[in-house]
Amino acid sequence: MPRTLLFLLLVSPLGLFAGEQISPDKTAEEVRNQFSTQRAVVTGLVEGVTEYLPVSSTGHMIISDAVMGVDKSSTLVESSVVDRKGRRLSLEKIADDYIVIIQLGAILAVLFIFYQRMKSVVVGILKGNRSSIFLALAILIAFLPAAILGFIIKDYIPFDVTIVALALIIGGFVIFLAEEKLPKIPSDNSGELNVSPQQALWIGLCQCVALIPGTSRSLATILGGRWAGLSSAVATEFSFLVGFVILSAASVYKMYSLGPALKQVYPIGNASLGLVIAAVAAFISVKWMIGFIMRRGLKPFAWYRIAAGLAILGANACGLF
Repeated sequence: MPRTLLFLLLVSPLGLFAGEQISPDKTAEEVRNQFSTQRAVVTGLVEGVTEYLPVSSTGHMIISDAVMGVDKSSTLVESSVVDRKGRRLSLEKIADDYIVIIQLGAILAVLFIFYQRMKSVVVGILKGNRSSIFLALAILIAFLPAAILGFIIKDYIPFDVTIVALALIIGGFVIFLAEEKLPKIPSDNSGELNVSPQQALWIGLCQCVALIPGTSRSLATILGGRWAGLSSAVATEFSFLVGFVILSAASVYKMYSLGPALKQVYPIGNASLGLVIAAVAAFISVKWMIGFIMRRGLKPFAWYRIAAGLAILGANACGLF
């Protein structure tokens, strides 16, 4: 009896520790049920409003997920749910992948707003127009650095609340510095987007920084363009066009890599609702942003980023996330 008691005393703490580490698998139905209508509406609004503002849509969606209590644990979904490579999915991956996939809504908004610009580029390329070919080449050059680096480190990008807060604050001070130091280059009013390969490469390298959640792809490309010698108008529109390409590539890749699991873990109705809301919100946001930046510059966004970052750090310290 004493030996049995001694054995239980020694083993029971290990059993308790192990019990805390092992979570039961979730069924595909349980995962789908987490994608409520409320979550679709909130995520769609956050994505649409912030995607093309210099405030980081990914960072804001990470925060909104935390506020809504979205389960991002390492708990696995049942063994019948696997991605295209046959790997099982965790709740964390499913939630983080949706943050990328919902960007398709914002992409549709840019396609609608800049349809004539994109159409003229495609038609110009087919006709051998030099300016259209050079613009397409510039977009490709700006796209490649972040696309290649993002593919390499995609599994190591930290979707963390504290990192988002710090990136927001640092980005705010970068805006203040840029607004003071970067020259104000007037627009030429020609309606042409003249971006050299060298300028495009610099924008692409700056965009790599935006792989850190909370940095903002729009901010990185707009400031990168201005740093490279573009006017605010040209840098902003070029940022939208580059964003269309890289966000499309990221979203389509995520959907492709999920393979058969895509339909199993995301409810078609609510997932589609989120995309539609994101598209409408992004359309309004982009139309407003173009005029706002031309009138007021980026400083108001700097104040917002710093205030939001400090608020997030404070809330996190109080255990609200």
